[in-house]
Amino acid sequence: MSKKRYLEDNDPFSDFGKSMDGSAASIDAELFGALQKVDQNRQSASPVSIFDILPDPAQPRRAIPTVIRHQWDGTTDGMQDMFRAWVDAIRDERNSNFNLQLYLDADTDIERPEKVGPLESALLEIIELAVSIRDAGLTNPITVLPKGLQYSLETGERRWLAYHLLYVHTSDERFSKIAARTVDSLNLWRQAAENNARANLNAISKARQLAVLIMDLLAEKTGKSFKPFSAFEDEQDYYSQVADGNKFRTPPNTSERLLAATGLKHEKQVRDYRKLLRLPSLVWQLADDLNWTEYFIRNLVEKADSDPDKIIVAAVKAARKQGYTAPVGTVPDIEKPSKSKMQEEFAAPGTKQYYSQMTRLMAKIGPGKSDANSAALQRIREFRRWLDEQEMLVEQYLD
Repeated sequence: MSKKRYLEDNDPFSDFGKSMDGSAASIDAELFGALQKVDQNRQSASPVSIFDILPDPAQPRRAIPTVIRHQWDGTTDGMQDMFRAWVDAIRDERNSNFNLQLYLDADTDIERPEKVGPLESALLEIIELAVSIRDAGLTNPITVLPKGLQYSLETGERRWLAYHLLYVHTSDERFSKIAARTVDSLNLWRQAAENNARANLNAISKARQLAVLIMDLLAEKTGKSFKPFSAFEDEQDYYSQVADGNKFRTPPNTSERLLAATGLKHEKQVRDYRKLLRLPSLVWQLADDLNWTEYFIRNLVEKADSDPDKIIVAAVKAARKQGYTAPVGTVPDIEKPSKSKMQEEFAAPGTKQYYSQMTRLMAKIGPGKSDANSAALQRIREFRRWLDEQEMLVEQYLD
């Protein structure tokens, strides 16, 4: 029997998405039973070069934080630079060095610091998976879709990143290829099953997942077409195509299937997560990187009286309180926090007045001068964020 025929005859997802009796039990069996079959049929996976695989940009679950993705050129040749940018961002986040090699070389688990920022936490998840793969091997293969001479990653982005991390830091050819099952077409429901079975999704990832499944249902049942992901500059705009629940109602007799695939419990949750598709773009980014829950976001929106500018300000305040130090773009100039005398009327970074003020402020720092020291540290961090933003801008011009 040919390899292709073997895969077709043994494809655990061959009946995925076909009509069923509609009960919650049967839907659950369809979604998660399929994953069990994948694990049982691991022998059908073949080694594929990690350099021939690119992640699916529309994948609802994101392993790489937004600020790091913006600094990555999106190619496998740029993986080393991407990890370096990630480590640099963690250094700024924790205000001290981050020894990536120490974690990778350790024979035993290294205890995490008591306080870990969101960027560091995201990379630690990849590191821990990489160490597990190095020591015990890969438990479950990824799934990929042929795309020209390369492959598009359907499921397993964290595993793929872990292999790249191991290869970058060891140059060991064992990690240049990863076990992968090749599929004939992207199956959004299989992707949803993988996402929900392997790790909990944050609120924004669930909103993305919900959106792509609604689009798929509408395309299947009504023939409705939507613009592709590549048609949008801001990724949120792709998912928000179905933000209007009145205009884009889920087709009849599909609610149970949608709830099972997303892990939601009832229709109200579907409506609540749809509302997230309309968040201000900056809040969408922060909520995704900081893994905010739907309840946390909803509470933040309600306290801001659903005013977009107030929502942004509240979100930035919450993010800073949680240790998020990455650049967050433009924040509306409302509800300014109280400032000490040392912090009043400071010019914007990049202006001549700013440099003059910085020089005068740095001359005031020293032992026992807590106000001056705190103000100087705040301005230095502000200036570093501004420099990061300018660097990203210059890199875009170079492209």
